[in-house]
Amino acid sequence: MNTIDDFWKRVHEELKAHKISRKKFAEFINVPYSTFNSWLKNGRSLEVYTAYNIASALGVNLEYLLTGIDGKNAEERLKQTEERKTVKTSMEKLIRKMRKELVKL
Repeated sequence: MNTIDDFWKRVHEELKAHKISRKKFAEFINVPYSTFNSWLKNGRSLEVYTAYNIASALGVNLEYLLTGIDGKNAEERLKQTEERKTVKTSMEKLIRKMRKELVKL
């Protein structure tokens, strides 16, 4: 059975996988650091909306944080995110190059 402690354990794992400090993450989700740190340390239960915001900010679904089930681990998601960034950067470069070529015509 999953508990709120499991939820916070997964949050902690996601923070580590993304190399995000507790303080930076608390700022990102607009929660005082002392509050967020207390939640994490003490395994505080949250309102659904707050839990959803945490999951969304981490780039995972709430089901994963609650149950641990989503078919992908944190490292796989991080790798996919990095791959998407690389593809996006390559596409942006190609578009800029094509625009320059069109201007020449």
